[in-house]
Amino acid sequence: MKVRAADSAHQMSLQLEPGLAKKYRSLRRAAADVVYRNGLDRCAIAADEGPGNFSKSLADRQKGDTTARRFDLDALEAVLDETHDYTPIYYLIDKYLRDEQSRRDEAISRLGTMLPELTSLLKLAGVA
Repeated sequence: MKVRAADSAHQMSLQLEPGLAKKYRSLRRAAADVVYRNGLDRCAIAADEGPGNFSKSLADRQKGDTTARRFDLDALEAVLDETHDYTPIYYLIDKYLRDEQSRRDEAISRLGTMLPELTSLLKLAGVA
Protein backbone atom coordinates (compact mmCIF):
# COMPACT_ATOMS: atom_id res chain seq x y z
CA MET A 1 0.00 0.00 0.00
CA LYS A 2 1.23 3.48 -0.76
CA VAL A 3 0.76 6.34 1.66
CA ARG A 4 1.10 10.00 0.86
CA ALA A 5 4.37 11.59 1.93
CA ALA A 6 5.56 15.18 2.14
CA ASP A 7 6.84 14.94 -1.41
CA SER A 8 6.32 12.40 -4.14
CA ALA A 9 9.96 11.24 -4.09
CA HIS A 10 9.52 9.68 -0.64
CA GLN A 11 7.03 6.87 -0.25
CA MET A 12 6.68 4.18 2.35
CA SER A 13 5.21 0.74 1.84
CA LEU A 14 3.27 -0.86 4.66
CA GLN A 15 1.43 -4.13 5.02
CA LEU A 16 -1.85 -3.21 6.68
CA GLU A 17 -4.78 -5.29 7.75
CA PRO A 18 -7.47 -4.34 5.24
CA GLY A 19 -10.47 -2.43 6.53
CA LEU A 20 -9.16 -1.13 9.86
CA ALA A 21 -11.01 2.16 9.32
CA LYS A 22 -14.22 0.16 8.99
CA LYS A 23 -13.41 -2.29 11.79
CA TYR A 24 -13.01 0.45 14.40
CA ARG A 25 -15.38 3.39 14.91
CA SER A 26 -12.61 5.57 16.24
CA LEU A 27 -8.98 5.80 17.29
CA ARG A 28 -10.17 5.27 20.87
CA ARG A 29 -11.74 1.91 19.89
CA ALA A 30 -8.56 0.82 18.08
CA ALA A 31 -6.49 1.75 21.16
CA ALA A 32 -8.92 -0.05 23.47
CA ASP A 33 -8.63 -3.19 21.37
CA VAL A 34 -4.83 -3.08 21.71
CA VAL A 35 -5.05 -2.50 25.47
CA TYR A 36 -7.48 -5.36 26.13
CA ARG A 37 -5.62 -7.73 23.80
CA ASN A 38 -2.32 -7.02 25.53
CA GLY A 39 -3.57 -6.70 29.10
CA LEU A 40 -5.31 -3.79 30.81
CA ASP A 41 -3.09 -3.88 33.91
CA ARG A 42 0.12 -3.94 31.88
CA CYS A 43 -0.97 -1.00 29.71
CA ALA A 44 -2.37 0.99 32.65
CA ILE A 45 0.94 0.67 34.51
CA ALA A 46 2.84 1.80 31.39
CA ALA A 47 0.55 4.85 31.17
CA ASP A 48 0.96 5.53 34.92
CA GLU A 49 -2.78 5.08 35.51
CA GLY A 50 -4.87 2.83 37.69
CA PRO A 51 -6.60 0.05 35.73
CA GLY A 52 -10.09 1.33 36.65
CA ASN A 53 -9.41 4.88 35.53
CA PHE A 54 -7.58 3.66 32.45
CA SER A 55 -10.51 1.44 31.48
CA LYS A 56 -12.91 4.37 31.93
CA SER A 57 -10.76 6.55 29.68
CA LEU A 58 -11.01 3.92 26.94
CA ALA A 59 -14.79 3.57 27.19
CA ASP A 60 -17.01 5.21 24.60
CA ARG A 61 -18.43 8.46 25.88
CA GLN A 62 -22.09 9.26 25.60
CA LYS A 63 -22.94 12.50 23.85
CA GLY A 64 -23.03 15.35 26.35
CA ASP A 65 -21.22 13.37 29.09
CA THR A 66 -18.85 15.85 30.69
CA THR A 67 -17.75 13.49 33.49
CA ALA A 68 -16.11 10.86 31.27
CA ARG A 69 -12.35 10.47 31.49
CA ARG A 70 -10.34 11.33 28.38
CA PHE A 71 -7.81 9.03 26.79
CA ASP A 72 -4.84 11.26 26.05
CA LEU A 73 -2.00 11.06 23.57
CA ASP A 74 0.62 10.42 26.26
CA ALA A 75 -1.33 7.33 27.29
CA LEU A 76 -1.53 6.21 23.65
CA GLU A 77 2.24 6.57 23.29
CA ALA A 78 2.78 4.60 26.50
CA VAL A 79 0.56 1.79 25.16
CA LEU A 80 2.41 1.75 21.83
CA ASP A 81 5.81 1.70 23.58
CA GLU A 82 4.72 -1.08 25.94
CA THR A 83 2.94 -3.37 23.47
CA HIS A 84 4.65 -2.64 20.15
CA ASP A 85 1.18 -3.14 18.69
CA TYR A 86 0.71 -0.28 16.25
CA THR A 87 -2.88 -1.00 15.26
CA PRO A 88 -4.02 2.53 16.26
CA ILE A 89 -1.43 4.06 13.91
CA TYR A 90 -2.43 1.70 11.12
CA TYR A 91 -6.06 2.66 11.74
CA LEU A 92 -5.17 6.34 11.22
CA ILE A 93 -3.20 5.52 8.07
CA ASP A 94 -6.06 3.47 6.69
CA LYS A 95 -8.59 6.20 7.50
CA TYR A 96 -6.64 9.26 6.37
CA LEU A 97 -3.69 8.37 4.13
CA ARG A 98 -4.70 5.57 1.79
CA ASP A 99 -4.49 6.54 -1.84
CA GLU A 100 -7.25 5.72 -4.30
CA GLN A 101 -5.09 3.34 -6.35
CA SER A 102 -4.37 1.27 -3.24
CA ARG A 103 -8.09 1.11 -2.48
CA ARG A 104 -8.84 -0.08 -6.02
CA ASP A 105 -5.99 -2.63 -5.96
CA GLU A 106 -7.23 -4.02 -2.65
CA ALA A 107 -10.81 -4.27 -3.94
CA ILE A 108 -9.68 -6.07 -7.11
CA SER A 109 -7.55 -8.47 -5.08
CA ARG A 110 -10.44 -9.25 -2.74
CA LEU A 111 -12.80 -9.77 -5.68
CA GLY A 112 -10.34 -12.25 -7.17
CA THR A 113 -10.43 -14.38 -4.05
CA MET A 114 -14.20 -14.05 -3.56
CA LEU A 115 -15.29 -14.66 -7.16
CA PRO A 116 -14.93 -18.48 -7.17
CA GLU A 117 -17.00 -18.77 -3.99
CA LEU A 118 -19.61 -16.33 -5.31
CA THR A 119 -19.90 -18.30 -8.56
CA SER A 120 -20.42 -21.54 -6.66
CA LEU A 121 -23.05 -19.93 -4.39
CA LEU A 122 -24.91 -18.56 -7.39
CA LYS A 123 -25.00 -22.07 -8.90
CA LEU A 124 -26.32 -23.52 -5.62
CA ALA A 125 -29.00 -20.83 -5.54
CA GLY A 126 -30.06 -21.73 -9.08
CA VAL A 127 -28.96 -18.46 -10.64
CA ALA A 128 -27.59 -18.97 -14.11
